[in-house]
Amino acid sequence: MKTYSSHPKACLEYAEPHIDELLKHSIRTQLESLLKSKLTTEQRQQVLQKSFIDTMTLVLSNTQVEHLQLVNAFESMYDHAVQSMALAQLSQEQLTRQYVSTSGLIMSPHNCKHTIKDVYRIQGYARGIDQAIESKLKHSSSITILYPACGPFAPLLLPLLSYYKESTKFTSKQVNVILVDVHPGAILSLQQLVKDLQLDDYVLRIEEADATQYHPTESIDILVLEAMQHGFTKEGQLSIAKHLVQFLTIDGWMIPQNVSVKGMMVIGETEFNQQWKDVDYSHSITINKSAQQDRVELGEILSINKSTLLNMQELELQDGVKVIPANQITLPSDIQDMNKRIFAIYMHINTFADESVGQYDSGITHPRPDMTFYIDVKPRDIEHTHFVANSGDTVQFYYQLTGLPGFISAKV
Repeated sequence: MKTYSSHPKACLEYAEPHIDELLKHSIRTQLESLLKSKLTTEQRQQVLQKSFIDTMTLVLSNTQVEHLQLVNAFESMYDHAVQSMALAQLSQEQLTRQYVSTSGLIMSPHNCKHTIKDVYRIQGYARGIDQAIESKLKHSSSITILYPACGPFAPLLLPLLSYYKESTKFTSKQVNVILVDVHPGAILSLQQLVKDLQLDDYVLRIEEADATQYHPTESIDILVLEAMQHGFTKEGQLSIAKHLVQFLTIDGWMIPQNVSVKGMMVIGETEFNQQWKDVDYSHSITINKSAQQDRVELGEILSINKSTLLNMQELELQDGVKVIPANQITLPSDIQDMNKRIFAIYMHINTFADESVGQYDSGITHPRPDMTFYIDVKPRDIEHTHFVANSGDTVQFYYQLTGLPGFISAKV
């Protein structure tokens, strides 16, 4: 690994939430227990590396892999990554501090660490990134990949790099990676994990910086970004992407290539409960056809890709809040039970080519119910946060770029 640097973060403004003391004690106890392993450093690193390589071998396989086999592989990768995190010796604050910045939620390393267990999120991204790298290297001897807001484990790239090193599919001369995160605890964990995985040659830099203000010195061939929560809320995906897309080469790619955010009206009991009673896990392939047919699809609210980001216009309101105009949707007028339905927002993430993360494949693509959105019915006590409309109305959606990003609706 060539260099590590830290950027000033005075620009960040945040409110720190209460941290449960019992939770902190529990975390510390769990991490310290992992340190009692009797493996030598070399043995521990070998087992860690093998867990990453084995998992990516399954993920990149062109044959069908059973769900349970994938889950077990990802659990093993997680267990060994957490052990590496424990060896980074984060302070209690570095491990558990979580706050709201000007662009969205900054998650603690403790909460971020679970992402590496999100099987189908990582599968969709890793397979897409692998194809993108392969495609780029057909026309170039080397590429630079930027992965901002990567968290303590950089789970969309480090397992892939481990696989490349073992298989020699792509060398460190061909693939150069820049890892960026604003959280000091994530940086310490990353440094330890990259060292344990022996991936220093692939990692150009690890930088502690606010991704919404970061300026890479290199031209970026591939921008890998996943800072999302379900319903495209809370985290700063749009603000980060909107800023960093300018540093892509003319033919550079952002992964995901497209995020399509859509709205629908559903019967809550059917959508979120009944359809999952007879399946082992929620996934796009296990969605109940009857439940799917019962939905009232409203259409696309927002599309996020390289082209839309480069042409995206901001509106600044009187109080300084910035919003992005999204799409208008006309509510259908022929649905008899509209007043019994819940508005829900969901995403489909196209990572690259035919690879994707679909509805229910991951926590980030689970439809998010919006209990403040009322159609053909009024709440008993109307609050300023409630949106009330009727069938046939046209609704304009906006996306607010604040510390709590998300959609705002207004009647046209």
